Amino acid sequence: MRFATSMISAIMLGAAPMTLAANFAVSVGAGNSFAFSPTEIHPNVGDTVTFNFLTRNHSATTTTFTNPCPPPAGGVAGGFDTGFQNAVNGNAPSVTITITDTAPHWVACRQAAGAHCRMGMTFAINPTTSQTYAQFLANARAS
Repeated sequence: MRFATSMISAIMLGAAPMTLAANFAVSVGAGNSFAFSPTEIHPNVGDTVTFNFLTRNHSATTTTFTNPCPPPAGGVAGGFDTGFQNAVNGNAPSVTITITDTAPHWVACRQAAGAHCRMGMTFAINPTTSQTYAQFLANARAS
């Protein structure tokens, strides 16, 4: 009887769909650029985003859609700020954040008082059809 109960439990557990969180890798400053790659992602709650800082000294800081540059130190309320990550001399730091909602989050580098942001060093998490990455980028370049 004990064997049958264990077997049924194992079968039931095996039949239950398991959802594993995804990790989205984002390159920051690849090829000495002022860019995030990719420029937008669409993660679910529980997924992670790993920012891989490849050159220079950059941050990934949440900001506003309409007036992105410069991003505020610490990021916007409910957001994040990786702090400045020094990728000079072959260092390649990475910072991983966990997605806690599916709302849009707008991200930019806060280096040089927002100059990197104004150069287009921007990134979007879950942009929408009414708030697109393209419009966010235009807002950054105009700010």
